[in-house]
Amino acid sequence: MSAVPASGGSGELVLLGEGCTDTGAAGLGSLAVRSGLRVRTLTPPTGDGEGDWTARLAGFLGTPDSPDRMVLVAEGRACGAVFELADRHPERVVAVVAIAPEPPAADVPAPGLACPVLVLPGPEDGSGPAVERFLTDLRTGPAEEGCPVRNRALSPADLHEPSVMRRFAAAGPVHRLASPGSVPTWVVTGHEAARAALADPGLRGDTATTAGYRPQPAELAAVHPGDADTVTVGAGEHDRLRGLVERHLTEEWVVSLLPRLRGVADGLLDALPRDREVDLVAAFAVPLPVAALCVLLGVPEPDRPYLADWLVRRVPTPPPAAHEDVDAYLGGLVAERRERPADDLLGRMCAAGGDAVRDEEVVAAARLLLVSGARPTTTLLGNGVAALLAHRDQWRLLTGDPDAVAGPATEELLRHVTPYPVGFARRAVAPVDTAGVRIPAGHRVLASLTAANHDPAVVPPAGADRGPDLGRAPCPHASFGHGRHACLGAGFARAVVRTALGTLARRFPGLDLAPGVRELHYRRSRVRYLLALPVLLGPEHRA
Repeated sequence: MSAVPASGGSGELVLLGEGCTDTGAAGLGSLAVRSGLRVRTLTPPTGDGEGDWTARLAGFLGTPDSPDRMVLVAEGRACGAVFELADRHPERVVAVVAIAPEPPAADVPAPGLACPVLVLPGPEDGSGPAVERFLTDLRTGPAEEGCPVRNRALSPADLHEPSVMRRFAAAGPVHRLASPGSVPTWVVTGHEAARAALADPGLRGDTATTAGYRPQPAELAAVHPGDADTVTVGAGEHDRLRGLVERHLTEEWVVSLLPRLRGVADGLLDALPRDREVDLVAAFAVPLPVAALCVLLGVPEPDRPYLADWLVRRVPTPPPAAHEDVDAYLGGLVAERRERPADDLLGRMCAAGGDAVRDEEVVAAARLLLVSGARPTTTLLGNGVAALLAHRDQWRLLTGDPDAVAGPATEELLRHVTPYPVGFARRAVAPVDTAGVRIPAGHRVLASLTAANHDPAVVPPAGADRGPDLGRAPCPHASFGHGRHACLGAGFARAVVRTALGTLARRFPGLDLAPGVRELHYRRSRVRYLLALPVLLGPEHRA
């Protein structure tokens, strides 16, 4: 395969199957030359079935050099896999061209797919102009009366890039994005404007907006569909599950868990080799949040690898599959707490709710906490330590007094890293005024947390373009969101990161990137996370 960046902010043109490059099949070969688009071709997998294409695409997305944004062109059975990918990863797919999908009816996507779709009945010579118009609209945006701003669609790389979002913010707090053929979308920038939008009752987060954040149909209420579990229930049910967790996850109880969290961090560091390169993401940033959540819920230590495999490997792997075994496992823990009360979160929820709280509700609340709590904490740890190592003066501030600095460092890294670039997408249920802009009913609104966290109104301008600054007074951040969908485990996540940073800095003050590391590789999707962080621990400091 070969790849060269495309123009117009659309990423790359990815063709599934060499037949798609024929000039007769939508004229894509010559079109790529005329439009300056560069093409990457994925050859057919063995068997050429839809399931094989799904696996091929999953592997392609996981490679370090796969594009952040792409236009997918597929033919025949590959169309079904492409529709599924566009549904699950709308942040990666700009648009889809489907040529002669097989079967013709079953594989055509249902209304509501987040990106524009062009379906062609077959590879006919006359389809070339249609594809050319389609791709031109993607780059320039169709003429649309009443659209005050025609900004190009933002890629995941844009959403995570403070300099890009500051340019948007400098032009005003609300912007209409060009997204031909999909739900009209607005992005809100600035700290106060973002918080106001996230708390606005006229903007609801209870509607299908992106894959992984859609209401769960009633008939699937007992089925866990992979990573689509953070906001997969209706608004009322979501609020009830949040309340079930929040009333017990108090600051005082979290503080009482700190010695056990330090024990988890020390145990992981004890197992690392001192004399050779270590991937700190795989060996520390990934397993620590999972183990901490298991401590919180009271999962027995021998069972933790099972939940770790589920959260780390199974949840992110397409296609989405029901994970009834995990629900059954959590249900068994809940039944044990009914018989033998324990001072963990499951036990507290069972004891306080009594018969008024059903086992299924406790399971759903635990699942909600597990799925929404693992990845962001891993991202913050990996990206945050990398940022500190890139600014050695900041790492030295932390190692100079870990007990005093780990808390402020956690808040500053939350602001600087911003694990999720945007808050949960909202839908305007009626026309609403957002930061002085009238947004029509049915339109989608995204609050840029990256822009909010780098707003010069709350972050000193001198620090807006540099790395983390652990020495200044804490700046407000919006990394945990705001309003009804604010992170319900924010206090616990802070405790985990604070403990991890303090323990790492105390024991290995000489930690540094491994020799020869010139560039770190990130995957930019809804979460911008490190694929690996190669380090040498250096001499261990023993208190």
